[in-house]
Amino acid sequence: MEKPEVTFGHMLSTVRMDVWLKLIKENRIDRKHIPQAIVITLESALLTPLAYLEYVLTWVPVHLHKLKKDPVYIVGFWRSGTSYLHNLITRDPQWAWFDPVSTMTFGNSFLLRKPLTAVLAKNLKGARLMDNLEYEIDLPMEEGLAMSGITTLEVSHMMAFPDRGRGAKFLYAVFVDSMSSKDRRRFWLIYNYILKKVSWMKGGKQLCLKSPDNTARIGFLKRAYPKAKFINIYRNPYVVVRSAVHMFSTEMNKFAISEPCSDEYLLDRICKLFEAVYRRAFRDLDRIPEKDKVDIKYEDFVTDQEVYMQMIYEKLGLEGYEKAKPYFKEYIDSMQDYKTNTYEYPPELIRKVNERMSFYFERYGYEMIEPGEEVR
Repeated sequence: MEKPEVTFGHMLSTVRMDVWLKLIKENRIDRKHIPQAIVITLESALLTPLAYLEYVLTWVPVHLHKLKKDPVYIVGFWRSGTSYLHNLITRDPQWAWFDPVSTMTFGNSFLLRKPLTAVLAKNLKGARLMDNLEYEIDLPMEEGLAMSGITTLEVSHMMAFPDRGRGAKFLYAVFVDSMSSKDRRRFWLIYNYILKKVSWMKGGKQLCLKSPDNTARIGFLKRAYPKAKFINIYRNPYVVVRSAVHMFSTEMNKFAISEPCSDEYLLDRICKLFEAVYRRAFRDLDRIPEKDKVDIKYEDFVTDQEVYMQMIYEKLGLEGYEKAKPYFKEYIDSMQDYKTNTYEYPPELIRKVNERMSFYFERYGYEMIEPGEEVR
């Protein structure tokens, strides 16, 4: 058996020590991954005292800070095109967002910003694990990932602790409205804190945020930030599910310190999650005023991006489109050679998608196919 590679810069390398100790207490670490766990412990031990110092020094300005405007959220299931849309819209300088330092090293993102920026700028080069998009220091990341270093209420911990499927318990963090009142309150305090801290560090600019987790939290977020607006991007469910299986499998194989899940298990779990997320999302979206939401079909968006960007700004009443237009065009032009992944679609995937997602096909008008037919 090949010995697992031990890496610096694991997804949990910057986790705060109290969170790390809770994670390893409540989850199993396989013996073969103990060296990686030791490295994570050492990295956490180095950064945690500075993280606490940063928290103390910034507590007053962050807690006194007010969001001038409620966030704009991009929502959609994993692999629906949310990352590309987020990259594009945040080329507009009016927006604030979670940059890689604020995301991957949230607890140390103020005092250590300069050295961490230099380290991450060097280490982010190359395509992402799950697709061919680039990680760059000036591109946004998911605010949910910032939470992973300061709380156990974060779905991404499942990548480190899949434990042959038992790590699915971390999906609990997606459905905030289903949490106990205590956990929901704890989630809200942490989430609001990370938004206020980044907004403060970015000079009070309005936040434009993207985390697929938020697709199941639309109602919660709308209650928390009543003037928030939502850009809902959707895509062919066969493509989304197949790509999501690839993403979760790839990330678990890289970051897991317990036994990864099988692809068969992942397919079943992702289909169940897809159904649960969108049944809740459709309910929440239908309750939001039309002026605060816009639906974007991925397949149409990628064929005429500038038109859709203008439509998003006009529909949501966002200012500054004409000023932002040259930035959008520059990014669109830079991505002309981008190629999406291509996949085979096993019969079992087609069957499971058909079984669980007829309501999604009906709402968005995608054609349901049978096993063996071509996915278009």
